[in-house]
Amino acid sequence: MRKVYLTRDKSFVGCLGKLNVYVEDVANAETVIADIPCRKVCKIANGETVSFDIPDEEVRVIVIADKLSKNLCNDYYRVPAGVSDVEIGGKCTYNPGAGNPFRFHGVTDEDILANRKRTGRKGLVVLIIAALIGFVMGFVGNMDTLFVNDKVFTADEFEITLTTQFAEDYEDGTYYFGSRDSSVAVTVFDFDEYAGIAQMSEREFLNLLKSNEIFSISAELKNLEGLLVVEEQAESQAGDIRSYLTVFIKSDEAFYIFEFGCENEKYQEYRNQFIDWAKTIVIK
Repeated sequence: MRKVYLTRDKSFVGCLGKLNVYVEDVANAETVIADIPCRKVCKIANGETVSFDIPDEEVRVIVIADKLSKNLCNDYYRVPAGVSDVEIGGKCTYNPGAGNPFRFHGVTDEDILANRKRTGRKGLVVLIIAALIGFVMGFVGNMDTLFVNDKVFTADEFEITLTTQFAEDYEDGTYYFGSRDSSVAVTVFDFDEYAGIAQMSEREFLNLLKSNEIFSISAELKNLEGLLVVEEQAESQAGDIRSYLTVFIKSDEAFYIFEFGCENEKYQEYRNQFIDWAKTIVIK
C-alpha cells in the first residue's frame, strides 16, 4: 500500500462546502461514479490536504460534491501503478450553475477530459432548473398565475423579489433560484471568513476574484442604473454559451455576488428584467 496526499487549493469558489473523495475499488464498491466502482475515503475542505491509502496498482481518485449530483458534477485522476507515495491536487472552478465543480490539476488523459465535457455546465443547469420547475409545478396549478406574480425570496442574509416562476435551492454555500429560462446564483463572502477583504472596494474585490480565475481577466465593473455590475459570457465545456449580469454589493459584514444568467440568445430579452430584479435586493 502507499499514500495519496490530495490538496484542495484554497479558493473563493465553492469555499463553504466540503467535497467527497472516493477511490476506485471494484471489490468493495459503495457506488459507481463516471462508470467507476468506488468507495468513499474522506471529505476535503477548502484549503485542506488529506491523505489516504491506495494499492500499488493503477487506481483512480474521484471527487464529487454529493451523491445527488455525482453523475453531473465529478472529476477523477488516474494514479499510475507504483510503490511511492503520490501528491495530487486541484481546486473548485467557477461554474455556479454546475455547483462550482472540482477539477484536478495537470490532467491530459483524454478519457477524463471527455468526462469533463459530458458533465459540463449544461447538464447540471438543466437538472437544477428541471428540479426547481418540478417543485414549482407541484405547488402551483395555475400556469397563468405562475408567470405573472411577483414572489419575495428570503434568506438569512438577504431578500430578493423574483416571480412565482422561480423555486429555490441551496448547496455548498451558494443560493440558487431557477426558472424555465433564467437563473440567479447568490454567493456571500463573509468578512469574518475571509480576512482582509473588508477593506477592499468592490472593484478591488473583483480584481481579487479575477486573480483566482473566478472572473475573466477582461471583466470590468461598471455602474448600471445605480448597480455595480459585470456583464460577461461564458462557454461551457459542453459548448453552450450563457450570458450573465453579475451584481456586486458590499455591506458592513460581507460582499454579495448576485449572478443573473440565461442562454446567450435570450440575454437581450432578459437584461432589463435582471436589472429590475437586482433593484429589489435587500441586504439584512
